[in-house]
Amino acid sequence: MAYTKKDQFIDRINGNFESFKSSLEGLSRSKLFEIAGRIAAVKEAHRALTTGYDFDDKEAEFYLLFRDPLTIVADAWENIFPTADIEDVMFNLACDESIITEYPLIEDGCLNDVLNTGVPDCHGTRYCCEI
Repeated sequence: MAYTKKDQFIDRINGNFESFKSSLEGLSRSKLFEIAGRIAAVKEAHRALTTGYDFDDKEAEFYLLFRDPLTIVADAWENIFPTADIEDVMFNLACDESIITEYPLIEDGCLNDVLNTGVPDCHGTRYCCEI
């Protein structure tokens, strides 16, 4: 079976999640309690993206341009759409042009790829926003 963009995306999300968990090691109980909402948002975003969200290679390809797509989704879920399900979060992120400038890309040069293709819609079947 071929290694698809979706497979790469899942691997990136899993790596982002492991990095996040490592960043929590050594924190005090009071600090963990203080950031419990963030921990829950990241954990739920990881679960939803790796087990419950159906996306295709085009959408995965877009999010692979970023170093930490898990943070992008968790931030949106926690701060912008806290009562939404993963489909609504991804749909709303799809046309949020600010993610391109607010989150680090995997390579500096790939900004041109984003500018040339736009942001994918919620199902990754087309690009709904031209930047």
